[in-house]
Amino acid sequence: MSQSFQIIICSNTESSIKKTADFLKEKNYLVSFAKSDEDLYSSLKKGNVNLVIVELDYIFRDGISITSDIRNLKEIEQPYIILFSNKQDDYIQITAFNAGADDFIITPIKPILLEARIATLKKRLSNKTEEISEANKHPDFYVDKEQYLVITKAGKISLPRKEFEMLTLMYENNHKIFTRQDFARLIWNMPIVANSRTIDIHIRNIRRLLGSDVIRTMKGVGYFINRDLI
Repeated sequence: MSQSFQIIICSNTESSIKKTADFLKEKNYLVSFAKSDEDLYSSLKKGNVNLVIVELDYIFRDGISITSDIRNLKEIEQPYIILFSNKQDDYIQITAFNAGADDFIITPIKPILLEARIATLKKRLSNKTEEISEANKHPDFYVDKEQYLVITKAGKISLPRKEFEMLTLMYENNHKIFTRQDFARLIWNMPIVANSRTIDIHIRNIRRLLGSDVIRTMKGVGYFINRDLI
């Protein structure tokens, strides 16, 4: 990628994760530490942040709340979010994913494994202004599962993991209307997700990135892909 991959870390003590940060810098990632949650939000609004790594018990604001805040920021390009903690409680991790986290790592962090995760995320990103020949073959967009990208006439768009999986599900089953319960079962494998605002938040984010007419709503039933665009 020609564009640098920028990572912001929110940790209570930089020294505890310095080894990991140094390792990522050696791999040519742009790594910086947020001085506070407000510093993080300010950086996100400036753009070009690809990944946020947040300590679950971040002293300024807990990682789950930060994740939820980021997912509700309409004016930014949504980054990938990884939470880390020494807590292994399943409920905490479920809550983190419901808030919009893309991954949850149990500490101590192994730099080489984290970098492998990030390398996978990096492959999904692309310069959105790049002209692509694939877009000319399709009316508006199509889903490329191999690259983990949405191909549009404007360029390649990367979605957070859950949103990409939701879009892919609707794209590949464009004759079907999906309920919240369908998404909770097929994407999260957690029925409880259907009772939260998680599904609606992700649908809203997809529409913000791809256009409000990409996903249609059947009131009182669920969501479906706009067949006229594919």
